[in-house]
Amino acid sequence: MVSCIAGTLKGRYGIDPVPVMNSVGIDPIVIQDSDRRLTVATLSPLWLRCVEVTGDEAFGLYAARYYQPAQFYGVDLALCTAATFGEALQLHVQFIRVLTTAALASLKTDADGNHRLEIHRYGPDRPTDAALDCFFHAFFIRLFERQTGLQVNKLLRRLELPRAAPNDPTPWLDLGIPVVFGSPCGAMVFKPQAWALPLPGANPLLLAQLEKPILRQLAQLRLPLPASALRALLADTLASGASLEQLALALQISASQLRSGLRSQGLNFSQLLDQAREAQAMVLLANPAFSLEQIATKLGFSGSSSFNRAFRRWQGDTPLNYRRQVLG
Repeated sequence: MVSCIAGTLKGRYGIDPVPVMNSVGIDPIVIQDSDRRLTVATLSPLWLRCVEVTGDEAFGLYAARYYQPAQFYGVDLALCTAATFGEALQLHVQFIRVLTTAALASLKTDADGNHRLEIHRYGPDRPTDAALDCFFHAFFIRLFERQTGLQVNKLLRRLELPRAAPNDPTPWLDLGIPVVFGSPCGAMVFKPQAWALPLPGANPLLLAQLEKPILRQLAQLRLPLPASALRALLADTLASGASLEQLALALQISASQLRSGLRSQGLNFSQLLDQAREAQAMVLLANPAFSLEQIATKLGFSGSSSFNRAFRRWQGDTPLNYRRQVLG
C-alpha cells in the first residue's frame, strides 16, 4: 500500500513522497518492500497527511489507480480465472484477508433478491476516509472491471460507503454508479444478471495453481484456510495418495499448523479428504470418457468396490445410477 501511496503523490501530484513519509515517521525504504505490511494505525497518519499536502479529499480514489495487480498477492489473477462472476465473488470473500487484515467480507441476499457483498471493519482502528476510498475503488470496482471486461455500471446497482459525504462528491459520482455515503458498513449491491456472468479468463486448472500462493499467504498470516480451496488443491493429488503431510508441504507450512487450521473449522484431514473425493467424483462421473475403474483410481481408492461403498455413503446411490441420471 505504501508504494501505491508514494506512486500517487509523485505521479498525479508531482510531490516527492519521501518528505511526506518522513513527516509521519514511516521509513521510505518500505516502498521497496512489497511483502511488508503496515497496520491501519501506522498508515492512517500517512493517508491524512497526503490529503493535507495535496489538498484533495479524493486522494484515495486516485490512489486506487496506482495500485498494481502484482500487489494483490495473486488474488487478482485467481479471481479472473473463476468460471463466473458469482464464483469470483465467493472467492473474494474467502481471500479478502490476504488483501487486508482490517476487514471481513460476507455475501448476502437482500429483501429484493439482490446480492450484496458487505465489508465490515475488523479490529480496533477505523481506516481514514481516503483509505476506504482506495480500498473500495482498487480492491473491488477496478478489480471487477478487469475480471469481466465490463464497466462497473453493468455490474453494480450502487456502492455504499461507510464514510462521511465529501464536500464535492463529483469524483465519486464519476465512478458511474450511485454512491451512498454514511452507511453502517461498506457494501456493493449487484445487478441480478451479474451473478451468472461467465468470465472471459475462466480456467479451473490455472485457478487451482494460483490458489496455492494465496493459501500460503493466509497460512503465514495465521488466518483461516478456506476449506473449498484446500479441497481443490487436494483434487490434484488424490490418485497419488493424498496425505496431510503432502498438503502441508505444498502450502509450505507445518503439518501441525495445517491440522490446527482445519480444527478451527471443525474439520480433520480425513473429513477434508472425503469431501475432496466426493466433489471430484461428481466431476469425473459427468465425463463419459472415464470408466468407473479409472475414476476409482483417480480418486485414490483401491478399487471400484471401495469407491461404490463411499459413493453410496455420500449420495445414497451407486456411481452408475448417478452417471445415468447426469448423462441422461
